[in-house]
Amino acid sequence: MKLIYRGNTYDYDPTQFRPDNAGRPVKSAPRLQAPYTLMYRGETYHVDPTVPQTQSSLPRAYDLIYRGSTYHVDRDAQGNLTALTQSANAPRSKAISARVSQREVSQLHQANLLSNLQRRLQSAQERGDQSLLDLLEAERKQITTGH
Repeated sequence: MKLIYRGNTYDYDPTQFRPDNAGRPVKSAPRLQAPYTLMYRGETYHVDPTVPQTQSSLPRAYDLIYRGSTYHVDRDAQGNLTALTQSANAPRSKAISARVSQREVSQLHQANLLSNLQRRLQSAQERGDQSLLDLLEAERKQITTGH
């Protein structure tokens, strides 16, 4: 049987059983001491097994982009989050503390929901869509009463 995996062709005969190889690789992996090159998904990596591995760690500060908004993250020496700030070039720049209470998050979430709802109400009024306005008013009552 001819098998092809990622461009490599293999000949395999399932009727041929060799008990000396059962459950083990055909050849043991060589212990390489000389530097070698690996290629994975088009990227080339150079490996030198004689050089001791260094422990990688998270960077202390870095920028993230989510849905077009840029956030700057700062961590302390132990890797704990100390500050998360939205970039100044974003339209709504606010610093978010790592120790925000659940109540404050809930209030901010409700304010964001109401702001979004207000924008949708204005759009429905401009189009004169009364059925959508009725639905949005019901949604506003749900948000403000917490149900």
